[in-house]
Amino acid sequence: MYEHAASDPDALAAIATKFITEHYHEQVYRIVALERYYSGDNDIHYWFANKARNRADNRIASAITSYITNIRVGYTFGTPLKFTYNVDEDEGKNAGEDLTKALDAFNQRSDEPYHEKIMKKRLSVTGRAYEILYVRPDTNDPMVKPIDPSNAFVVYDATIEQHSLFAVYYYPVRFDGDDTWYVTIYTDENTYYYKPMSSPTSELVFDHAEPHYFDAVPITEYINNDERMGDWERELDAIDAYDRSISEMANNQEDFSNSVLVLTGDVDTPTHKDANGNVVKDQPSIDRHSLIMWLKPRIVGGGLSGQGTTVITPTAQYLTKSLPANDWKIYTDALMESFHKYTNTPDVNDQNFASNASGVAMSYKLWGSDQERAIQESLYQRGLMRRIRLLTAYWQKVGAVPATDDPNHITPKFTANLPKNDAETITTLTGLSNTGDFSKETIREMQPASPG
Repeated sequence: MYEHAASDPDALAAIATKFITEHYHEQVYRIVALERYYSGDNDIHYWFANKARNRADNRIASAITSYITNIRVGYTFGTPLKFTYNVDEDEGKNAGEDLTKALDAFNQRSDEPYHEKIMKKRLSVTGRAYEILYVRPDTNDPMVKPIDPSNAFVVYDATIEQHSLFAVYYYPVRFDGDDTWYVTIYTDENTYYYKPMSSPTSELVFDHAEPHYFDAVPITEYINNDERMGDWERELDAIDAYDRSISEMANNQEDFSNSVLVLTGDVDTPTHKDANGNVVKDQPSIDRHSLIMWLKPRIVGGGLSGQGTTVITPTAQYLTKSLPANDWKIYTDALMESFHKYTNTPDVNDQNFASNASGVAMSYKLWGSDQERAIQESLYQRGLMRRIRLLTAYWQKVGAVPATDDPNHITPKFTANLPKNDAETITTLTGLSNTGDFSKETIREMQPASPG
């Protein structure tokens, strides 16, 4: 069915509308919720507390989500990627030189190191990330930009290879309080533009089409894992529990400060004379802002029998409940410990994290993080290689790169961004150099990459 619709913008729109409706109603809510958590707008801000009006109702959202994501981004892309062209023996010395130069210029023009950080952040938060390749108007300069996962998706075929059939980019523009939705559909040959509409699920009306010359759908989807889940998405319940615990701790502290004052005895009250000269006591008044309160014993008569009196000693005390601060700390620390454990993220604020730890000990502390990083780098490399193939197809069409340059010979190299002991590194390299067994070029290659 799609083969006949690929070149028919109206038939393609009918198919795409079904996917847009499903994405808008089934996917966007989850994606926006995860983006809220990263921004610190956790669900605790929307819970129904049902507290009395005079009770504290703090809603404290933790920032653990951004902590985890920012560490993952810095760990993976704090040191920029390196792209090298691996030359086969029969290709010749200058093979891939034009492609390498074109890729270097593209990376500089697109601010590629920052682009990778944005992509990794969205992968960490929502489990998926999208980028679009396009050509600047009136130039032959391709560019790459990230797209919010709530505004884009890719549709694949049902084969084992799961090739991209088409991609949709739809987004609202708000003006004067009204939202206008724009929809663009990308196939392997053309970009189809549709007229603005009032709703993302409205019927699409074709406007115009343009070829893009990338030989494949120019939107690439990156995934964080096979489930397309964020780094901390599985721990949302633990985040909510932590937020509630911290908020209740603050509520109890505030309620403790606003405790009810209980008085027994008589409050010293002023008197005045009425119009007949009789002495009348005023109503007791308590100034909560005063540092002094006068209390006097209450004398209770003997009742009907008239036998004796009772003197009640005055007291003033706050009605409070005990604050189990230690129990709270144990509970919140346990939540935080499990959170770091199940997200495979080290707690760098732990005083024992790097205290007198050997290199082997540190490797074990980062072992879980390294396992996830290895998997995520493999998945990310798939997207990078697709980007390079799309770019090469375009450059070969415009004559910027010869047809002999093979994009599959480009190898992206990841370097984990870890703290370095520069003094130890210099001592090691100096010792190797003094042996005379290593060339200067080899020594330079052993030097760790500098973060960009």
